Amino acid sequence: MIGIVMEHGRVSARDIEEKLPDAPTYSAVRSILRLLVEKELLVKQQEQGRDWFSLPMNAGKAKVNALRGMVRKFFNNSACDAAMALLGQKNVKLSAEEADRLMKLVEEARKK
Repeated sequence: MIGIVMEHGRVSARDIEEKLPDAPTYSAVRSILRLLVEKELLVKQQEQGRDWFSLPMNAGKAKVNALRGMVRKFFNNSACDAAMALLGQKNVKLSAEEADRLMKLVEEARKK
């Protein structure tokens, strides 16, 4: 659901329900949205009797925060393990520019 909000910026529960593959009931979508608002992962605004949902921050910052959370929870806070899991897949192909950017970041991280 958060991905849909990220992609579209501001959406209603009905918009999310329509965009979800194998969507649960409208009521279930509303319940999940309520929980996401309670956890401050989404912001709810009412306009003309309709609830609209958006991110509490810009999409770039939300992506970084989500990735940090995943690295902390699933990779024991190891950026190396997370990067290896991503880059170690058979179907991953980096352009020369992407590889150069990654190498530069690795070198900068070594110096810290």
